[in-house]
Amino acid sequence: MLRDDRPAVRQDHCAEKRAERFRNFTAEKQAVRRAVEECLTKAFLAYADTEVREAAQYSILGSGHRWRPIIVVAAGRIFCKDSLDIVLPTACAVELAHAASLVLDDLPSMDNAELRRGKPCTHRAFPQWAVDMAPVFLINMAYDLSLSNPRASADRRVRANLEASKAGLDMIAGQVADMRQDREADEETRLLSLYTLKSGALYGASGKAGAILCGATEAEQQLIYEACVDIGLSMQFMDDVADVTADVPEVGKRSGMDADKRTAVDLLGVEGAKARSVDFQESALDKLEGFGPDADWLRSLACEVSWKAF
Repeated sequence: MLRDDRPAVRQDHCAEKRAERFRNFTAEKQAVRRAVEECLTKAFLAYADTEVREAAQYSILGSGHRWRPIIVVAAGRIFCKDSLDIVLPTACAVELAHAASLVLDDLPSMDNAELRRGKPCTHRAFPQWAVDMAPVFLINMAYDLSLSNPRASADRRVRANLEASKAGLDMIAGQVADMRQDREADEETRLLSLYTLKSGALYGASGKAGAILCGATEAEQQLIYEACVDIGLSMQFMDDVADVTADVPEVGKRSGMDADKRTAVDLLGVEGAKARSVDFQESALDKLEGFGPDADWLRSLACEVSWKAF
């Protein structure tokens, strides 16, 4: 449940933890971004050079913060130092699934967006028939990459992919709820449920997949999953803020895209939505408390949430 019992003067746990415990993980994040870009660029060459592949490549290569792949790697590192080598195919698969969701989200039948990641949306740059097939291409490519991972056992690969599949179904349910905008007696509960499905689920699956591939126990996997769902929720609340306070130079898309929807800003105001985002950051940190310093990279991601990071 979203909380309304916060004290008037809040203690910023994330700021304290950053100052006291966290290294600067900029180099590690850049390493993941480079590895993902290189892996995906090479992987596309294995498929027939068609307009569909071109549309898929356009939707994912050369841009994006890659937060979900970074979470896969950061979660895996808690249990294995060389997590990047082990989880890279799945990290790429998560980004492919995310790209597929963005192509669909931007369509005229949904948000009818013009820009994504600072360039025209895929449906504005390619023939409609190619765009219609691009998300299917991206999802099948994701499973191909992740299930072919030579660095993880077959059992771990299957379990990680089942998490991604569940997240995909949750995202569809969340998108349905987002399109319908049904009113409920408790609007905060409705909004949190929608955001958990539409945004939190893929973040949670990303973290859990990394944990599975690197040998976490079931109890550890669940804690990682819940913490990463919180990170996704924190991101989504700040995305609502971005929709009214930022524009293309900061976030790569037009502001006001959610004008026809009821968002956290409508319900709580800009400052209220920011405060809720901090609530979820703190909740993620609480769930990661027992993991020790190997979880500091994942903790740092929880504390970096802002509309600029979405």
